Amino acid sequence: MLTKETNVKVGNYLKKVRKNKKVPASELVSTLGYSQGHISGIENGSKLIPSKSFISKYLRAITNDNFSEVNYYINEINEIASGEIELATYIDESTSLMDAFVNNFESDSSKLNTFVEELQNGDNKKDYYNFPINDLKFHLIDMNNQKYFNKVLLSADDREHIKEYIENYIELKYKIYLKQINDLYSKNKLDEKSYKQEYYQIDRILKAIKGENHGKL
Repeated sequence: MLTKETNVKVGNYLKKVRKNKKVPASELVSTLGYSQGHISGIENGSKLIPSKSFISKYLRAITNDNFSEVNYYINEINEIASGEIELATYIDESTSLMDAFVNNFESDSSKLNTFVEELQNGDNKKDYYNFPINDLKFHLIDMNNQKYFNKVLLSADDREHIKEYIENYIELKYKIYLKQINDLYSKNKLDEKSYKQEYYQIDRILKAIKGENHGKL
C-alpha cells in the first residue's frame, strides 16, 4: 500500500498527533485490536500500516470522534503520502474545522443563567437565576455551598484540582486548534480575514480560562 519511506513518515505523523493530544498508546489497544508494541512499531515505521481503516480508526480514537479534526489530519496524511493512498474524509455536521470551533465562547449570560428541566408531561420548564448555574467554574469556586460528584463530597482541594484539570484540557484543546489554523494559513488554505477571526476567538477563550497573562499564542 505504501512505500517503506512513506510508511515511516505516516507512522511518525500519527505518533506526533497522538502525543500532541496526550493520548497514551495503551488506550488504543482495544479500539484498534493491536498490541501496544505493534502500535508503537507502526508509529516508528518498523511495522507496516495494515490498512486505510487502521488510520481512520486511529485518528477517531485519539480525537474522540471529532470529525473536523479527523478530516484535518486525513488531509495532512494524504499530502504526506503524495498519492500513494487517498483517505476519504468524513461527512458530518462539523466537517469544517472552522465551524467546529466558531462561537465556542459564551458571552450571552442568559444561557449561563438559565436551567431547563424536563417535566413528567414532556414539557420543558425554564428557571432563571442571578448567577451562572451552567458554568462549572462557578460551582468549583463557590465556597458557600458544598459540592458533590455522584454523591461524593468534594473538598476545597478537590475542587481546585478539578478546576486546574479542566483549564489545562481546554487550553491544550485550543492550542492544538491554533496549530492547525496556523498550518492552514501558512499553506494559503485559509484567508487572512478568517485566520484573524479565529485567532481572536482563541485569544478570548484562553483569556477567559487562564486570565490576561495566558501568554503569547
